[in-house]
Amino acid sequence: MTKARWMWSMCAAFLPLVALGQTLTGTVKDHEGRPIANAYCVVGEEAALTNAEGFFTLSPHSTPATLTVSHLGFVQRTLVVDMPQFGCTVVLEEAQMQLPPAFVQTRSNQPHQATVTHIRELSVKELDAVPATSRLQALKSVAGVHLMTAGAGMMRPVMRGLSGLRVGTTFLGARVESQAWSEGHGIFFPEQGVSRMDVVRGPEVLLYGPDAFGGVLNVVPTGPLAEEGRLSQLSLTSHSNTGGYQGSWMTQKRSAKSHHVLLSGVNRFGEYQLPSGQRVGGSGLRQFYSQGRFGYIREWGTWEGAYSSCYNTAGLIGAGGTQQSGDHLVTAGAHVRWGVWEVHPSGSYQLNHRKELAQVTPDSLNEELALKHTDLDLSLRSMRIDVRAHKASEDGGGWEWTLGGQGFGKTNLNDTLYVDANSSLIPDAAIQGGGVFLRTSKPGTRLRPSASLRGDLHRVAWQARSGLLEASEALQSSGDRQYGVVSGALGVLLDINASHQLGLHALRGNRAPGLAELLAFGSLRDNYREEWGNPDLDMETSHTLEAQWVKSSKAQHGWTGDAAVYASDIQNYMMLVPNGEENEEGFPIQLHQATRASLWGADVNAVWVPRWAVKWSMHTALSLAHSRDAKGEELLWTPPATGRWELRRSWAHVKEGSGLASLVLEASRDAVLLHASTSWNLGRRTTLNAQVINVTNQTYVPTLSLLRNLGIAEPGRNVRLQVVYAW
Repeated sequence: MTKARWMWSMCAAFLPLVALGQTLTGTVKDHEGRPIANAYCVVGEEAALTNAEGFFTLSPHSTPATLTVSHLGFVQRTLVVDMPQFGCTVVLEEAQMQLPPAFVQTRSNQPHQATVTHIRELSVKELDAVPATSRLQALKSVAGVHLMTAGAGMMRPVMRGLSGLRVGTTFLGARVESQAWSEGHGIFFPEQGVSRMDVVRGPEVLLYGPDAFGGVLNVVPTGPLAEEGRLSQLSLTSHSNTGGYQGSWMTQKRSAKSHHVLLSGVNRFGEYQLPSGQRVGGSGLRQFYSQGRFGYIREWGTWEGAYSSCYNTAGLIGAGGTQQSGDHLVTAGAHVRWGVWEVHPSGSYQLNHRKELAQVTPDSLNEELALKHTDLDLSLRSMRIDVRAHKASEDGGGWEWTLGGQGFGKTNLNDTLYVDANSSLIPDAAIQGGGVFLRTSKPGTRLRPSASLRGDLHRVAWQARSGLLEASEALQSSGDRQYGVVSGALGVLLDINASHQLGLHALRGNRAPGLAELLAFGSLRDNYREEWGNPDLDMETSHTLEAQWVKSSKAQHGWTGDAAVYASDIQNYMMLVPNGEENEEGFPIQLHQATRASLWGADVNAVWVPRWAVKWSMHTALSLAHSRDAKGEELLWTPPATGRWELRRSWAHVKEGSGLASLVLEASRDAVLLHASTSWNLGRRTTLNAQVINVTNQTYVPTLSLLRNLGIAEPGRNVRLQVVYAW
């Protein structure tokens, strides 16, 4: 078969002409008619949370469907509804400490909101439908969200042109700290255990911290089953480009008063292949992981927690050698009522361990190899405590209040058995800090105002680095820096009618320098550079103004979507700047410096379902980010203007199966790419996913690639096949 014929055959396979899927939409309210946000709605294995207006959407596989709705403090309700069903209303009655057995919910993973910004929730089915090699990469389907990469070993989200410590990541309410060393260290969580990801922007970010003014990626791990019992599943995935595979096993157990989820698996990727057929040396990845989540219902409330553990071994592309990292996280929290307040305390502990070695090594090192070849050995330990309390208005038309605080402590330690403390990249250091916040909003009116205010203290202290001859004088002895800031936001959301909303908000955010920005001095091989910190860097302060329009619809057809325009002025914007020199290893020397930066841009997300063919839909995501520094030059790592168009078709009741298929076109100055995807649910037990990424096998080097200065392109065509079997 010729290449062209093979390509057209693959595209045809992804557009089956099959029947229309079922849809169930509705609104959850209390007995006084007030919408209930974050109510848990379940039909079979399908689940969804209601938004701030109490609205939900589900796609049941059968008719009639049994709908179960629950929320903390309300009596669980079960209804039988015929399909399709649009605009049904579910009324929940308040209960005296009767907690719903259908769901143990930690409200910290999505703050209580009468929000002036649109929080985009992406379920695992939506993520798996996007043609991408992972669920994290599938976030590129949201306008304004990009990913910075350096092979399979590092991915970091970029939101509206901002990245690094300006973008926060949470995992079941715990702030993921694995970016705190430098720009190159990305985030990781076992994506096979993810049930949903939320992209949060606007004033809501202040509830997570003062520094994530670029946005927050909220990761929600797999939660309890809809009914009592046990469900297990086995997942197997193959990748043609790398010859890679993934295998994972997950089991879920649910009883009347508790639930748990256990997950473990492996990922193995060989060196990826360019469109020319050449392999990229050092681009392989070996990984194994485990994850769990648990929850309990007690007379006084609920409590739950999660853990995540992952070990990674990847090559150092362009520099030779190996990087190894371990990301470990434990988090737990409770949810109780105290009078008219809903109170949620939580705590988390994390260990992020990272090594760089001068040669390619196996996953496990013996002591002799580690002593001989280790160039970098860092351990970041983080502890964090959060407390949040929320009070709703009694009549639904008054003001709601949210208040709380966060405190944290971090330590960065070098293993002096392998690396001399004076020759390490970042010295031994400690960070302490905390903050308090207050948020109020008035959700029960057509014009809904909100305001947030928080204050934070941040302190960094480090040990002496007397072995550095070229470092600044401040690093020759122990030292510290302290930062105190006030952040805030004002906003308003206007319901023009049942379908249109307008929002406007202003935000002031602040970010203290990270460890690498202050203290780094030495080679960082995963980014192919020598990095010099600046201990005199000041606080970064951002002022942002954003306007947003949201179009919603309870009908099965027509347009829905949102559009936003924004502008930011950032004082003391911290960035790496090359000084034009190279070190003895041939790495370019880059200095951490501060400038005044300005950014403006626009995002558009839209979905169109034609009236005459509701089984088809067109999804569009457009983004533009424009940036300049104090000299009028474009900031590094600003994503290009990007357009994404997806033609999608869904179906159900085809021999008791369901699924969808799509063709995707992506266009930017980097490349024009074509992708294809299909997903089949064969009854309740088996799911088949197939994707072709970069169908036309284009050669391109993206703007946001850390390998750009080496001229190394992205992978060529990749066919991803996945089988998931449940029992």
